[in-house]
Parts: sequence; structure tokens; C-alpha cells
Amino acid sequence: MTGFAHSPDDIPDLISMVGGAPLVIKLLEGTQGIGVVLCETEKAAESVLEAFMGLKANIMVQEYIREAGGADIRCLVVGDKVIAAMKRQAKPGEFRSNLHRGGSASLIKITPEERMTAVRAAKVMGLNVAGVDILRSNHGPVVMEVNSSPGLEGIEATTGKDVAGLIIDYIEKTARPNQTRTRGKG
Repeated sequence: MTGFAHSPDDIPDLISMVGGAPLVIKLLEGTQGIGVVLCETEKAAESVLEAFMGLKANIMVQEYIREAGGADIRCLVVGDKVIAAMKRQAKPGEFRSNLHRGGSASLIKITPEERMTAVRAAKVMGLNVAGVDILRSNHGPVVMEVNSSPGLEGIEATTGKDVAGLIIDYIEKTARPNQTRTRGKG
């Protein structure tokens, strides 16, 4: 569950909407795990939310999926296919699995449900190429994030796939020739 807030009055409703603490607060402009905070208590969540709101930051609040155990699955979606997937595992004592935060990556076989979830998430966002981060929860796969410009280095090194080449192949197959447009006289 993910929620967004616009004023301090929204904070209690936002916290309860994601099931209370513990919960995760993210700066929408953050990247590589920067600006992602795990709040263990509702008081801590209120303080962090008030501070971020005071800075006029764009934030979102997410349910914390404890059973994921600091792991997520990065699915690289191109068109209507997951062309590569890797499991990212946070280092001990860390909940963020980003490789830039010291996480490790390994090959993983994703389930048909995870594959379908990743493809659907990219489509909902209107993206032909996306990095979709999924968590394995007790109630099935949940989308944590959809990245419109995912890094390729980690997933290429982990999977041994030429992801950039596969993206180029997709573009070459689906791109239409540029058509000249003329303006009507007005």
C-alpha cells in the first residue's frame, strides 16, 4: 500500500492507510536508496513526515514488507516482456537493497505472477522500458517502484544479458518512420 500526503493534517490518515508502523517514507526525487527512511514507530514517522513536508519535499509512504527480508526483485520490462530479472539483497543491518547501498545481486527465477505484475506495472505507467521493483509479500508480489530510466550495469553483470542491445532491438522493431507534419492554414 502506498500513500501520498500534501499537508501535515494528512499525516495520521496516511500512517493508518499503510497499516501503521513500521513504515517506509520515500522522497520522490530520491535515487539509489537516498531519501528512503524506515520508521519503526508512528512517532518517528510523524517526525520524518513533518520534517520532509517542512522542506516542501514530494514524499510517499509505503507499507513495510518485513517478510521480504531486505530483498527485492528488479525486473527489466521491455515491451510486454520481462527480459531480465535479478534478486537484490540488502547487506546485514540495512533494509534498502540498492546495489549503491552495498546490496548484492543474484540471478532469480521469477514466477508467472511476478512476471505479469511487472509487465502490468510498466503498462499502467505508460512505459515500454522500465525497471520494476517487486517485493515478495505474504499476499503475493507487490510493486515497490517503477523506474522509467533504470540503470543497466547491475542487471547486465548479474544476468550476463546484453540488456541495452535487447532494448535497441525492441526500438528498431517497433519504431515508426518519422512522418513529416504540415500545419494547416489558419
